[in-house]
Amino acid sequence: MTYFIAIPSYNRLQILQNKTLAFLRKHDIDESKIFLFVHPDSYQDYLLLKDNYPDIHIIESRAGIKNSRNFITNFFNNGQRIVSIDDDVKDLINLNTNQPILDLKDFIDDSFNMSKDGIWGVSALDNAFFSTCRDKFGLSSIVSTFCGYTNIKSIHLELDVMEDFERVIKFHNLGRTILKRGWVGIKTTYWTTRGGLQSILNKDERIDKQNYSAEILLGLYPDLCYIRTRKSGLKDIRFKKI
Repeated sequence: MTYFIAIPSYNRLQILQNKTLAFLRKHDIDESKIFLFVHPDSYQDYLLLKDNYPDIHIIESRAGIKNSRNFITNFFNNGQRIVSIDDDVKDLINLNTNQPILDLKDFIDDSFNMSKDGIWGVSALDNAFFSTCRDKFGLSSIVSTFCGYTNIKSIHLELDVMEDFERVIKFHNLGRTILKRGWVGIKTTYWTTRGGLQSILNKDERIDKQNYSAEILLGLYPDLCYIRTRKSGLKDIRFKKI
């Protein structure tokens, strides 16, 4: 099956090599399929990767989370299959066995076959307690940390935070399949690793933007979602059962 792997990255050259690129190389992923979309400020630094990864593509992208995601959408052809991976993914875990996924290629192929022309994703955590541990079709959170989708150029993201919820809703409204592979979790250091696209915002800015984004999504799509507010005041989006 033909697909390309898109990895947005900012100021995480060493982490990218030690985590996501090492993970992909372990699974013998064709490096000519890998496209790095790099923040303009660190683009020149990332060119050093060509010494060890001569076949990967290094593209100067745009600053900002939504701008980077939209740049990737516009870069690839309409209908192209894309696997979007963050730059600090260490592994995928089968939550039912607590063992790593043995064949990443088969998993990706199977996920695209099941989701057809839609979008698929995995559990955001590597803990079975917080997941359904099964496949689920329909509205679900699909985190951008590791997901696959058929490219739709008409989908343009407006939010810098919770843009992954926005994308799922737009796939849903186009009648596309949404598949959550809840039996697979991601081993990542997203919340503890410095740098990355989210580092453009400090903690307070991210909270403010998430709360703003949650209110925007609720206002636009009240029939699809609702807000759950944490004790900290942080607002999360939850999808309704449809």
